[in-house]
Amino acid sequence: MYSIIKEVLIKGNYELVDVLNKINKLWIEGSLTEEERDELVNLARNNANPENSYAKNTQQIANLWEYYQQLDSRLTKLENGQGVEPEEEWPEFVQPTGAHNAYKSGDKVIFNNKKYICQIGGCVWDPITYPQGWKLVEE
Repeated sequence: MYSIIKEVLIKGNYELVDVLNKINKLWIEGSLTEEERDELVNLARNNANPENSYAKNTQQIANLWEYYQQLDSRLTKLENGQGVEPEEEWPEFVQPTGAHNAYKSGDKVIFNNKKYICQIGGCVWDPITYPQGWKLVEE
């Protein structure tokens, strides 16, 4: 089982969260040793392709609708001379749905009540799923 999973991970055609869950399931079932699990998790994270980790189309549509509503509200306020409040410096992490809203290097977020700064461009994973992509900000 280990060698089959490793071959898939080397090819890089997988969804990161899904494959991490499957690796952990195999480890819990006793099909993988802890060392094999750790090696496969690291390989999965290193070879992950953001294109494979976008949310399902229905989630993308829901996120786009929410974004549209926010823009519409801001535009209405501007047209009425009310101005727009500045964005938060540390907004809550929102799962990206594609390249159009993936996090860029330097983006700041709050995830699980902790502050993180994105370390890579095009990051579509949260700080727990892909810790190499984020730097925890100690306060």
